[in-house]
Amino acid sequence: MLPLTAESLAALAKGLPDFHEGVSPGDKMLPGLEGLDRYLHFYHLDFAERLPGVRHRIGAIQSGDYRLAVQTWEQPGARHNLLLLHGYFDHTGLYGNLIAHGLARGANVMIFDLPGHGLSSGPPASIDDFASYGRTVADVMGAVHLPELPWAVIAQSTGGAALVEFARHQAGSWPFRNTVLLAPLLRPAQWRRVCLAHTLVHRLVDSVPRRFAENSSDREFLDFVQRDPLQSRRIPVAWVGALRRWLAGLPREDLGVGPALLIQGDADQTVDWRYNLPQYGKLFPGLRIELLPGAGHHLANEAVGLRERYLRLVDRYCGW
Repeated sequence: MLPLTAESLAALAKGLPDFHEGVSPGDKMLPGLEGLDRYLHFYHLDFAERLPGVRHRIGAIQSGDYRLAVQTWEQPGARHNLLLLHGYFDHTGLYGNLIAHGLARGANVMIFDLPGHGLSSGPPASIDDFASYGRTVADVMGAVHLPELPWAVIAQSTGGAALVEFARHQAGSWPFRNTVLLAPLLRPAQWRRVCLAHTLVHRLVDSVPRRFAENSSDREFLDFVQRDPLQSRRIPVAWVGALRRWLAGLPREDLGVGPALLIQGDADQTVDWRYNLPQYGKLFPGLRIELLPGAGHHLANEAVGLRERYLRLVDRYCGW
């Protein structure tokens, strides 16, 4: 099998059909999709090959100016649907652990790449307005139809911010029976320093070099991210500006969507979790907070022991 490269991934992203047309296993050799098998195997997303009855579907939907890569895994006898929302610099390929857990708990699983991430379009790791993140959740939920089953959502880091934006502008009823937040983003660590740096450089440069954080105790994951061809090596200044505007305009009040479960590692040095936790309590009154000793920021890819501990909490909370 040929190696996975940035070029082959770009061709795959460009070749994705409309999600309603979808891609079945027999379509993997269509023009532009020759790299799909390599993609699925490289990121260990080949559940349809490994698990009996599981059907994988991949395609794109439009959300404003963005073309979003959406993937679903459906299985016979599913009891619920699960939406996964990934974090900043992440993409679907890094969420195999949570996809596998959802499938093992009898869920159909859906996940999409946020704008500027993974196989979705947009400037790498950038956004002009955090409201766009919320619109992507609304557009994906509106465009992709899974069986009519109860929904749960698990949102990691920036995925939590996207979920908050979705909730703020949700005109109808909240679609999720269970809401789980993993180290959700609000204010990053060392926020005042970040703001000062942004003020000094935002008119001078478009981006700054990224330093890969030690955000998990799983060394294998940290090593993998370093060689992941879908990782951005720069932090766009525009993203920081969008975050500043979002935080300045975010009302710290009840979103009106019910409670949630929030899992937070006490070794997290990415977000200012001591500040964030009470603020999320205002957004989700009745919020249940579980502090995970020794866990870093990237809970979706923490070491196995830590991951199993919080997933047991998630299972009990969701009643799986």
